[in-house]
Formats: sequence, structure tokens, C-alpha cells
Amino acid sequence: MKDNSIIKSTDKTPNLVGVIVRWRAITHHGLIQSQNEDAHCVAHSVKIKTDIESSSRYLFAVADGVSEHRGGAIASKMALKSVKDEFHRCHEWAADRLLRRAFYHANEKVFSIAQSDAESFNKMQTTLTVVTVDQDSLTVGHVGDCRLYRLRDGHIELLTRDHTLANDMLQSHLISTEQASRYPGRHQLSRSVGGKPLIKADIIREKLLPNDTYLLCSDGLWSDLTQEEIQITMQENNVSSACEKLVRFALGRGAPGNLTAIIFRIETIARQAAPKFSWRTFLQKR
Repeated sequence: MKDNSIIKSTDKTPNLVGVIVRWRAITHHGLIQSQNEDAHCVAHSVKIKTDIESSSRYLFAVADGVSEHRGGAIASKMALKSVKDEFHRCHEWAADRLLRRAFYHANEKVFSIAQSDAESFNKMQTTLTVVTVDQDSLTVGHVGDCRLYRLRDGHIELLTRDHTLANDMLQSHLISTEQASRYPGRHQLSRSVGGKPLIKADIIREKLLPNDTYLLCSDGLWSDLTQEEIQITMQENNVSSACEKLVRFALGRGAPGNLTAIIFRIETIARQAAPKFSWRTFLQKR
């Protein structure tokens, strides 16, 4: 289990008014699996442009590896490495462009390894959900069945769509919601990183509000909990205890698969501090 952390971009430069995010991340191999094929990361990047201007970006990501052999853990870690590399390399890029590039390279690497040694890495692939926070906006890149929930003003909303056979059939009105929850293919992926030569990621963008709370998790967590239980737990003031409680709930119900949860709360919305007024600067601009 990882300790909670407060990320303050205001520490980087005195002229940056940064967003403050409180978060906690926990992963567990579950009660049946001996290996954890989930992987996750949290990162923060600040780029100082001038004495009075800088930009910051935050990254939260979860990947759930899948393979008939030992490749699932490799796939999830490889995908996250690609994401982190692009996150730090392409700081100036718009978030949606950065995420598309990150998913492209993650898919390329996982697919290439899977094809190079089919015996060892048969059907190696991974889900991948990545969230970036840029000052007052949030952007999501999503493939697979990890989920991102948002709690705002006491109301919970699922922001991502499961790329599974069952959910695809549900969206096509071939089965009902009740049937989807019991469908044999409810965890069979219809879209993944590394499953095909090319990938299409869902890109979601929205404005942040103070006190927005998000849960990013693998299917090993959400499949054992009801949305109401998730909603109630996310309303707790302490994000660390809320994250621990969700994991305990899942483990208490058997938790046959790996599970990962990241809860992060937007405590302050950042805006760039305006430079001090200067008559000299004003006259030079005229």
C-alpha cells in the first residue's frame, strides 16, 4: 500500500498558483491470484517558462494486464512506462494529443512483444485508463474495463465506458442491464492495449470543480462493489481512509482478482498568478 500524498505545485515557483490534489493509491493481488498483473502510477510535472509563468500537469493511471501465461504483468507495466515517458517528454502538448500519442506507443510496444514470442506471451494485452489534470481541466484516455468515477456535490457518475463484450451487447440493446451483469462474457475485453496492431482510445475532457473526488480503479475492485457503496465511501473527508475502506470491502467479498484503486480529490483549482503591474512594461507594449 502506498502512503497518501499532497501534491502542491505552488512549491515549485513563488509565482505559480497551483492546483492542490490529495490522493491515495492502493493495489492488492487479491485472495486467489499469486501475481498482481495490475499496475498504476501517479506523477506530477512542472515546467517553468519564465519568472512569472509556469505550467503544471498531474497524471493518474491504472492498467490491468491480461495473458494466458506470464505476460499480463509485463503488458501493464510496459504500457504505464510508455505513458510516463510521454507525460514527461511532451509537457507542452495539449492533454488529448499527449494521451493519443501515449496510447499509440503503448499499444505498439505491447503488441510487438506479444508477436515476438507467442509461446511465452500468448494473447498478452492490458487495459489502460489515464487521467491528466491541467490546472482547471481533466482529460481521460481509456481502453478496456478499468473505470473512472466522479463524485460531485454528492452525486456519482461513471465517466468511462467498459470495452467488454457484455457492455457492447448492452449498448446495442441485445441484452438487458440485468443480463449484462450475469453474462459469461462480462469480463471479456472487446478493446485493449496490445490486442490489435492499431488502437482507438476514448478521450474524455471536462472542467474541474473544487471538491470533485475521483475514483480510478481496475475491475477487480468495482466488480465486487455496488455504485451506491462506492458513492457513500467517496464522500468521506479523508481520501486515504476512503481508499482503504473500498479495498477492504472488496477483499471481504472474496476478491478473486487483482485490484487497484486511486482516489484523488481536487482541493483547490489553480490559476496562473498575474504578473505585477509595471508602468515600464505597460508603456513598452503601447
